[in-house]
Amino acid sequence: GLHVLAFRGLHVLTFRGLHALTFRGLHILAFRGLHALTFRGLHVLTFRGLHVLAFRGLHVLAFRGLHALAFRGLHVLTFRGLHVLTFRGLHALAIRGLHVLAIRGLHALTFRGLHILTFRGLHALTFRGLQVLAFRGLHILAFRGLHVLTFRGLQVLAFRGLQVLTFRGLHALTFRGLQVLTFKGLHVLTFRGLHALTFRGLQVLAFRGLHVLTFRGLQVLAFRGLQVLTFRGLHALTFRGL
Repeated sequence: GLHVLAFRGLHVLTFRGLHALTFRGLHILAFRGLHALTFRGLHVLTFRGLHVLAFRGLHVLAFRGLHALAFRGLHVLTFRGLHVLTFRGLHALAIRGLHVLAIRGLHALTFRGLHILTFRGLHALTFRGLQVLAFRGLHILAFRGLHVLTFRGLQVLAFRGLQVLTFRGLHALTFRGLQVLTFKGLHVLTFRGLHALTFRGLQVLAFRGLHVLTFRGLQVLAFRGLQVLTFRGLHALTFRGL
């Protein structure tokens, strides 16, 4: 029944003694200045049905010790000032069914330690200020069923170090805000269910040095609006369902 709940400057083992912690039905929930191991001792941390959830100033290893971290049915989720290894200690992080997710100021290796990072069923996902190797350390990064995906300030090699990258069900103007998008050095890159004008707004789309690149279920006009589409140094290129 609370409208706003804020935690500031939480220390190590704040929630010690709890096995599972769930936040539901709040309008605004904010965490600021979480210290390393704040959630240690918890096995499961879940956020459901919140209108706004904000994390600011997360420290290294803030979520270490958790077995599962889930965000479901949120309207707005914001991460600001993520440090290196913020999510280390988690095996998988799933973010599902959000209306708006904004991730700002990702440092190199922010997600290192995670094996799988999945974004599903989001209306809008925005990454701002991605640095080189921002996703390095992840084995699998998947975007599924997004309506709008925006990268602002994307640097060269932001995706380098990933083994598997999957985009599913991308809608029109998914990459709005980018002029050039390059995928380099991935082992497996898959696009499934691309809608017409998914790449609209891009001028150059380049795929270089990938082991396997697969397009499945391409719609009419999927590449319309591109000035340059380049495939270089691919081991295998597959189009299915043209």
